[in-house]
Amino acid sequence: MSWTVTKSSEVQTEIRIPFNQSAGWEQWGLICADVHLDNPHCLRDLHRHHLEQALERDAFVLCIGDLFDAMQGKQDRRSNKSDLDARLKSGTYLNDLVEFAHEFYEPYIKQLALISEGNHETSVTNRYEYSLLDGLAYSIKKAGSPVVRGGYRGWVKFQFEHESGGRKHSKLAYYLHGSGGGGPVTKGVIQTNRRAVYLPDADMVFSGHIHESWIFPINRVRINLRGEERAEAQYHVQLPTYKEEFVNMPGGWHHETGKPPKPVGAWWMRLYYSNRTGRVEVQFLEADK
Repeated sequence: MSWTVTKSSEVQTEIRIPFNQSAGWEQWGLICADVHLDNPHCLRDLHRHHLEQALERDAFVLCIGDLFDAMQGKQDRRSNKSDLDARLKSGTYLNDLVEFAHEFYEPYIKQLALISEGNHETSVTNRYEYSLLDGLAYSIKKAGSPVVRGGYRGWVKFQFEHESGGRKHSKLAYYLHGSGGGGPVTKGVIQTNRRAVYLPDADMVFSGHIHESWIFPINRVRINLRGEERAEAQYHVQLPTYKEEFVNMPGGWHHETGKPPKPVGAWWMRLYYSNRTGRVEVQFLEADK
């Protein structure tokens, strides 16, 4: 594994990445959210396919909230025992959720860089005073994972360090699991301009929660101390889900509330060295189905 990850503050995770100034240098990252791993409608085969690719590419994996579904506890009014995987039908539901997730991610734990909170995790903590993410992070770190447990929102600093030990520069991502319903027409895109105002330092913004998928660059101009202008884009990346609630479903909450089919999958972040700019640049690609 070429990259390393540490928690540098209460709100920031730092991923250190050695790079060189060759045309072929690149580093991949898999960015996902709303896996809802334990939900029977989670496309676990698709998620596993992407994780296998991450393993092949030595990619870091960031999961921005709702890794767990966790709606089948006794005190959850959304509970429906028909939506419970057979392996989770026991009297130790929350512990079994952690073991279930550990078993699934075990082949890929060295690729997991960040798992952060979503509303499904915070709901469990509020109801039962137990953190599923703390349990999973503790479990997989004991097994050798470098993973950092993040909050509902925070920052990821990608620190690029030249292999010769000299040149350094960085990119900064802000992540937020999300809020609201996204809007049937705007798909949540309207939030990009609002976030761009209060997140001037972010080179990219990752969000989930609304189960939509798009990328929206906002172009901006900066000026350095020498009076030289530089044009750049702030990339807003909306992350889809791995939970398929529409196809082959004759009914249920998703259909009763008139919700449309939602995109599934994740996004790849490709970091590469550009001879033109002399810096590491970023490209986002939709993960294949």
